[in-house]
Amino acid sequence: MRSLPFDQIKLSDAFWGRWHKVLVETTLPTQFDQLEQTGRLANLERAAGKRDGDFEGLWFNDSDVYKFVEACAYGLGMQRDAKVQAHYDRCVEIIQAAQQPDGYINSFFQVRFPDLKWRNLHLMHEMYCGGHLIEAGVAAYECLGDRRLLDVSTRFADHVSSVFGPDKRLGYCGHEEIELALIRLAGATGEEKYRESARWMVESRGHRPSPFAAELHDAEAVSAWPVQGCHFTTDGTLGGPYDGQYAQDHAPIRQHDSVVGHAVRAMYLYIAAAELCDEDDVELQSALIRAWQSLTARRMYITGGIGPSSSNEGFTTDFDLPNLTAYAETCASCGLVFWGSKMLEMTGDGDYVDVMERALFNGALSGISLSGDRYFYTNPLESRGGNERTPWFGCACCPPNIARLIGSISKYLVSVSDDAFYVHTPASLEATPSFGGVPVTLKIDADYPWSGKYRVTVEPTEPVQFKLKLRIPAWSGEVEIDFPKCDEPANYESGYAVYDRVWKAGDALTVDLGMEPSWVEADPRVKDCLGRVALTNGPLVYACEEQDLGYAPQLFSADTEAPIEQKKSKALGGVSMLSATGLAYVESPADELFTAAGTADLVESQATCIPYFAWCNRGTTNMQVWLRRM
Repeated sequence: MRSLPFDQIKLSDAFWGRWHKVLVETTLPTQFDQLEQTGRLANLERAAGKRDGDFEGLWFNDSDVYKFVEACAYGLGMQRDAKVQAHYDRCVEIIQAAQQPDGYINSFFQVRFPDLKWRNLHLMHEMYCGGHLIEAGVAAYECLGDRRLLDVSTRFADHVSSVFGPDKRLGYCGHEEIELALIRLAGATGEEKYRESARWMVESRGHRPSPFAAELHDAEAVSAWPVQGCHFTTDGTLGGPYDGQYAQDHAPIRQHDSVVGHAVRAMYLYIAAAELCDEDDVELQSALIRAWQSLTARRMYITGGIGPSSSNEGFTTDFDLPNLTAYAETCASCGLVFWGSKMLEMTGDGDYVDVMERALFNGALSGISLSGDRYFYTNPLESRGGNERTPWFGCACCPPNIARLIGSISKYLVSVSDDAFYVHTPASLEATPSFGGVPVTLKIDADYPWSGKYRVTVEPTEPVQFKLKLRIPAWSGEVEIDFPKCDEPANYESGYAVYDRVWKAGDALTVDLGMEPSWVEADPRVKDCLGRVALTNGPLVYACEEQDLGYAPQLFSADTEAPIEQKKSKALGGVSMLSATGLAYVESPADELFTAAGTADLVESQATCIPYFAWCNRGTTNMQVWLRRM
């Protein structure tokens, strides 16, 4: 299974089309302004010798420029825009100028510590930044046919390989990223050496002695970093002895049983490992499945948010999923979408799409405002008015990450194999693959995620046999597929309804996934959610905001037996809202702080709920996903 090339998918979807329009017209121009105002572009200009002054900001800020360029490549591939093109070209030219003759590029080291390169792999993100550079180069080449950054990327990758490798120095990045990027570079260039370099890094990680532990004894390098006292606690953060969990360096990849440490780092490692997993590598595949099950069965929020803790931006223990203090970084949910897509390709199992969609439509998309220019870094499932979307961050990894996910969304909606076309997530689009050398046009008409009904039309240039695989989500109700020209029922394989037949021009079928709103409860070991329920509809998780109730949703208790009303709204970009029935405590002054049980006033109430991704788009507010249950 593989994604279609970008030129073989034309997206016309109302939901994603709106996000693409916002991306090109608002998100990318405002992000470019932030890159300029915060010195990120100036740092690269200083590295190129085109600007004076000291380095500004965090040592990994180059990566924000690279992710922005990648998002621009996707945006321009969909919709030409003179302003975005100019921003893209300027960034590319600055990056080209900043690269050293030997292929090295990292503005922090070039400006501030030119003699200390590759001396603190655990903390200093040199390879991480280079990985995002490579991803940008590949995207520019695939979407725009522009080789400029691809050439920069290959020179950087070759430089890394000249320093690190099985017969050279042992080393890999504390923040995984370059591994998956090298695999993408191998695909774009046809050079298998980059894939093998990625494999060596993934397989080397976690063995002892660790190259990270050895760095603790490099006194000169340790004393130079902007993070002073650069040594590590038992969970891998700064302060004490090193154990490797923070950077997934605690054990070799094939021994991993659970997800640990920094959530984004973990996702990027597992993306690369899934890409590298050969069909007969049962040991690696089993390890990846164990890690996936650890995450999705015991350490993931209902929104697809992951990593509950701010102290390590990552994982703690099983079922530790506090709502009010949830960290659930936007980048981590983006990473979960990326990892899920690779697990799907590795196994062909549609269950992975259930998680991908949960993370995509909720945990990731909540990270950007409907206006496209304000962001969340963290994504709690409850707020008492203390959360506010902001235009940028000092550590601004999330804004360009969600931008590049939105720009590349067509990669995750449908896929092909040599003999099959997969519909993972229905969206209005036109795909033009070929089967057995016969060009085929497949047109999908959908109103997802608001409706589970969609239509697929097949137009081959001549009759041709292939499999049409339609995913049946776990949340589906009574599924109906109407295919007038076919007398045989579909087979069901790994979460997909499968039609294997000779297709002719004009063949069409309609699908109804039976999408209905439903209440969900959590495993009782998730203590924060005991006695509470969450409202879902298809892939969407819903939230209650004070603006719609007139009082704090923490005062509301839901009647899960009452009917749920669904209504389309013009507010919040045209979302579908749900109305639930229940009781609300009357919030009024009392004579005493504590009174006898049962004396508080309760009134019947209707709670209007909105999709979680749309919360906090009308100002700061009280919000809750997990509502009390009557």
